[in-house]
Order: sequence, then structure tokens, then C-alpha cells
Amino acid sequence: MRTNVDGRDVPAVLGVPLALASLIALASLALAAALGWRPARTGETGLAILIVFAVLAAAGASDDLRGDETDRGFAGHVSALRRGRVTGGVLKIVAGAVSGIGAGLLLFEGDLAAATATALLVALGANTINLFDRAPGRAGKLVLVLVLPLMAFGDVRWGIGAAGAIGALLACLPLDLDERAMLGDAGANPLGGVAGLGLALSLSASGRWVAVLVLVAVNAASERWSFSHAIRTTPWLHALDRIGRK
Repeated sequence: MRTNVDGRDVPAVLGVPLALASLIALASLALAAALGWRPARTGETGLAILIVFAVLAAAGASDDLRGDETDRGFAGHVSALRRGRVTGGVLKIVAGAVSGIGAGLLLFEGDLAAATATALLVALGANTINLFDRAPGRAGKLVLVLVLPLMAFGDVRWGIGAAGAIGALLACLPLDLDERAMLGDAGANPLGGVAGLGLALSLSASGRWVAVLVLVAVNAASERWSFSHAIRTTPWLHALDRIGRK
């Protein structure tokens, strides 16, 4: 159970169906490719999506089972680590870095700069989406804002491989908006990581680093300011945030 921005306790359980649907979709693509359907041949891109989603979903599920922790933000997790306590946030940071490095090296073998940017985008993307998961449907909407343009105009293989995860998100979003369930870390982190991977594959070399800087700025801002307060006090953001909610 997690307490959302309205003070309500909501079960953080949507990560499980998201992960299952995404993995089944990737397995189905692999089977279709083996049977000769050429559009399903996502190759190393599909494997990179699988690595990112599986690792971040597992780390997120571990954090969900811990429940709410008193240590929040990057500074809080580092402080806890110095005291000898490994928080769920630290596990997610490690998971994001490891899966991002693995995906980057797989996709950009020999291009260290591109692999590094990919690792950063995966880790930062996962944490960014997780920051917005306290309000009903907010994290899911942000994922859609990021990935739908990428699916329309970005890397084709990534779009095909990520389609299962996005379809599962669309199916789960009504439950999130109704406050009957929420994505939790097991849902928000892998979705953010896959979105970061899509940015890495769809942007130019300079575009990747611009995206890294933007995500760094967003994560740094979260250490000082409340995004929920900013959204509530900005009329057009508040209107978008309320779409579909009770």
C-alpha cells in the first residue's frame, strides 16, 4: 500500500500485470520473428527492452514490498547508505545503471559515448517517471506524452518492442485514475526506463545529451521543490492532471 497525494492508501500492484503483459508481448514477437514475420524482428532492440524492463521491474517490486520509506530523494538514499542501510531507492539506482549499461553496450557496441548516454537516459527516465507516481494517472500520462511521439516518429524497432508495455499501460490506466490501484515502483520504473531507451535510439548523438541534461535538471529540481504543489498551482497543468480523475 502507498499513500497518494490525496492522503488515500492505494495498492501499488499494477507493476505485476504490466510486467507480465510486456514480457508476453516480447515473447510473442520473438516467436513471430522465428516463424518468418519480418516486422517482428526487433533483434537486439527487443533484447535491450527485455533487459531494461525485467531488471527495473524486479527492483521496483522489491521496493514496493518494502512500503513507504522515510528516506526520500537521492540525498536521502545516499545518507541512509552512509549509515549502512540499503534502501529500495539505492537498489533502483543500481538496477537502472546496470540495465542501462547493458542495453547501451548491446545497442551501441564500440560507441562508448552513445552507450553511456543510453545508460544515463534509462536510469534517469526510470527515476523521473517514478517521481510522478503519487497522483492518480499522473505517471501514466507522462509516459504516454513521452513515448507516443517516439512510437510515431522514432526508432521503428523500439516502437514495435515497446508496444506491449504501452498497451498494458493503457489497459491499467483506468484503475490508476480511479485510485483503485497505482503503478508502484514495479510499473513506473520499467516504463520510464523503456522510455529512456526510446529516446536513446530515436535521438541524434547531441540530442541524447540534451535529453540527459533535461532529465538531470528535472531530478535535481525534485530534490528542492514539490512537483505536486507546482502542478496544483499552475492552472493548465492542474487541468491536464485532472483529466480522467474523479
